[in-house]
Amino acid sequence: MESPETVIRHDRVAMRNIKFLIAVLAGLFTLFAPDTAQAWGAGIHVAQGSFILDNLRLIAPNVAAVLATSPYDYIYGCISADIFIGKGHKRHDDHCHNWSVGFAVLEEATDNSTKAYAYGYLTHLAADIIAHNYFIPHLLYSTSATKRLGHIYWEFRADRFIAKKYWTLASKVVSMHNDQNDTLIRKVVKKSHRGFGAKKVVFKRALKMSDIINWRKHVEGAKNSRNKITRKDVSLMNNYSLNLIIDMLLKGEQSFCLRYDPVGTDNTNNSKLIRRSHIMRLKMRRTNRIFPTPPEIIDVKHIDHETERL
Repeated sequence: MESPETVIRHDRVAMRNIKFLIAVLAGLFTLFAPDTAQAWGAGIHVAQGSFILDNLRLIAPNVAAVLATSPYDYIYGCISADIFIGKGHKRHDDHCHNWSVGFAVLEEATDNSTKAYAYGYLTHLAADIIAHNYFIPHLLYSTSATKRLGHIYWEFRADRFIAKKYWTLASKVVSMHNDQNDTLIRKVVKKSHRGFGAKKVVFKRALKMSDIINWRKHVEGAKNSRNKITRKDVSLMNNYSLNLIIDMLLKGEQSFCLRYDPVGTDNTNNSKLIRRSHIMRLKMRRTNRIFPTPPEIIDVKHIDHETERL
């Protein structure tokens, strides 16, 4: 018969396991729940930030100098906008994916660490122009899944091409002490910051789950693969995103990126409306022209579109 001390010890272990399981399930909900799943996941945002750090010559010298001194703060900024849970795709002034919020973070930054974080935050917004306005809306049009579930499904399918090292780096930077940066974003995003600490814990736990990689592979093997995402598709869209990021880090508020909505409200909402309309009129199109990438974005070529940078 076990001693009382042994029973207590086993109970504590069991409780820790239960808490871990709850955190894991909450983490999955955070990353992939209908209202929060992102078209570009943490892996691809970190891959984009890493490319910038490896090619600082492509951006404004003053910005490059800041990023060179605080690379981890920059990478943290590249993913922290997605820590906010339940932000949705509705347009409102204090949405964490608004340009006004991104530049307010930069304005409030007081040293190289927080400035690097702010530039990472703006990098995230520039990248999401492509993801939220063109890449995901077209795929939502192409599938019979609901807008919410479809967003999750296509995020899985796209993010599976990203090297595991970028997910590892994402987990590392979120686990670091980022108190100064977290204080800054809480100050700027006043309403949505409620519960930020708890959201960050869940987000951090989710990033650490190694099974995420296998889950994405499982989703890739799912049925209804008529509308496939290829590595070439993701690579091209990633290069469009990188060109927008570079343009924003070169020109700041003068960049043409600010003409576009990082939230992607209109095209995301219209994707299913157009699909239903075309089904009723028997005019479903198997084409990439439902939400075409604008010529002015395609014409930006700080880097070429052909080289794979995943």
